[in-house]
Amino acid sequence: MILIRKKNNILIWRGLGLARVSSGLIIAGAYANKLRRVMFATLKGKIDNKEVARATGELNALLFELFREVGVEKGDVVRITIEYEIENGKIKWKWDTLEVQHYKPVEETSTKIKELLPKVLEKREELVAKPALPMEIEVEYLGTVKEGLEDVYVIKAPKEETYVTIGAIRVLFRNEVGEALSIIVTPEGRAFRYLMKLKYSPDPLEIAKNVKEELVKALSENRVEEIDREKAKEMLKELIKVE
Repeated sequence: MILIRKKNNILIWRGLGLARVSSGLIIAGAYANKLRRVMFATLKGKIDNKEVARATGELNALLFELFREVGVEKGDVVRITIEYEIENGKIKWKWDTLEVQHYKPVEETSTKIKELLPKVLEKREELVAKPALPMEIEVEYLGTVKEGLEDVYVIKAPKEETYVTIGAIRVLFRNEVGEALSIIVTPEGRAFRYLMKLKYSPDPLEIAKNVKEELVKALSENRVEEIDREKAKEMLKELIKVE
């Protein structure tokens, strides 16, 4: 199944024998060049450049047709992710993992922003003094602990042109339901704790995706508990230990 989802910088993630390429948020008219540059940079010296060119050309041609069919315009913003593997020097796209998030300009949003700006500017000093919660995060599988009973995931956030680790999550499943403890320590000095329930899946990639969605939602709704930074750093050290 190929999923195209409408919703209102470059990251390469590797694990479990597969690789995932993500375009990050980008204008639809520029996605082809972005994906091509990322793939060439990632696979430099690993496989023949001609194969990288062939595979990215194949991917971009399919995306072009999909965008034409669903009406994605050049000025829209998209985020493209897909997994792939390399066999005998050939790139094989995992088409069932292709996902495109599509963002369109909303006129109502622009109007509301103008209306609310004076009110928000009145709280400018307060807002600047208290940095915003991290919203753009990635969750990656790290390993297992306690004889495989618990899984460990790391939380990463963008910093300049890369992603840095800002937190960790431990997941313990009992039958079909899991409990996950998340600890985040931001570069600005704030620390947060959040507990969540998860539905069991044998696939760490699926768990990582579900954890990310729930954590982003909790952060956006300010449902996370702010805790002492030093205490959080100690908890983080324990969470991230992998046997």
